[in-house]
Amino acid sequence: MDEENEEFEYDGPSKSQLKRDAKALVELGERLLTIPEDQLPQIELPDVVTAILETKKIKKGNARKRQLQYVGKLLRNADLTKLEQLIARFDASTDEHATKFHQLENWRERLIEEDKNALAEIIEAYPDLDRQHIRALVRNAINERLKEKYPPVNFRKLFQYLKTLMDA
Repeated sequence: MDEENEEFEYDGPSKSQLKRDAKALVELGERLLTIPEDQLPQIELPDVVTAILETKKIKKGNARKRQLQYVGKLLRNADLTKLEQLIARFDASTDEHATKFHQLENWRERLIEEDKNALAEIIEAYPDLDRQHIRALVRNAINERLKEKYPPVNFRKLFQYLKTLMDA
């Protein structure tokens, strides 16, 4: 009798584990929906990108759920490390996103305080930036801060420009 039981022993993952893995992939697919559409081509999986764009269009509950399960199915064979890194860049709850956000705020403040080293750091990190444009934004933000009666429009524009550099 013991020999018969040994024949049918299965060493692979349990059915429960397979379900947990499938659910994790669906959750990863949901997190992929938070990535801006202009950043989706970085995924390098055209089927997944198409499925994500389709999912963003679906508003009904069950249809959306089925589509997310399909995205999870497509993700089974994908390299998840690159996807998780991409999600971490845009997910505000991750430490990586918070660190980059604080770096941007720090650079913006240093630029407005006219720290020459800050501009050198930014140019070193992003050599293809538009130097004339960033200097104009800094100059306008400094003028806004001195006058204090205007809303901080250029202050925000400077941050957005730095953010687009980082996202590119």
